[in-house]
Amino acid sequence: MKNLLYLVISLLVSANCCAQKPVPYSAPVYKASLRELTAQRTALAASYLKATTPAARTACLNKARALWMKSLDATVFPAWEGTSWSFYGNSWAPRQGSIACGYFVTTALFDTGLRLQRTLLAKQGSEKLIKNLTTEAHITRYRHISQADFVRRVSALGPGLYLVGLDFHVAFLRVREGGAVQMVHASWIAPAKVIREAADSSPALGSKYRVVGKLSDDDDLVRAWLLGKVLAVHGATVKS
Repeated sequence: MKNLLYLVISLLVSANCCAQKPVPYSAPVYKASLRELTAQRTALAASYLKATTPAARTACLNKARALWMKSLDATVFPAWEGTSWSFYGNSWAPRQGSIACGYFVTTALFDTGLRLQRTLLAKQGSEKLIKNLTTEAHITRYRHISQADFVRRVSALGPGLYLVGLDFHVAFLRVREGGAVQMVHASWIAPAKVIREAADSSPALGSKYRVVGKLSDDDDLVRAWLLGKVLAVHGATVKS
């Protein structure tokens, strides 16, 4: 019993020590930032549609990819940090109410302008959610490996934005230049909030089965974001 208590305390302490502290949040500033993002995306989409060569379209798509990830890193993730977690949380607004892990993923993507069915996708199992956002070509599965080994393998896949589905959880993974892997998620572990933390030390990353989708490598997904294409939902097992 003492050992179990020590383990629980250690997990809670490590979660608090390794998580990034939320930055100050302003709803008007956040909304203005999202409007500016929409304007930048719209202008880039116009350039993409006017492009007359494959090279020019590829260049626009790469700019879109960078803009999309920057919007998450610099605007969306910081705004949502500190929002309370709850199992049935479905808040639309950062730092208001509470949000569950699946809803955090779909809402963060929705805030960037990705036209997905936020509520329906949030209710799906993590692997189903991932398969609705990217294709098998960008999905990797891992079974019965240590957390340290898993993080090393994801790091080896290269910089970018990922979703990871666990036995009972879903989260973003952000692999940086240099290989550092950050986990961004609505965590049920105290203090039960949206946090950004080092993946290798996150107590929420433990799982027998892990499925990873590299969203940022999927040109079709990036193009859908750029052009405002509505994403259909396939194979939903939980209805809205």
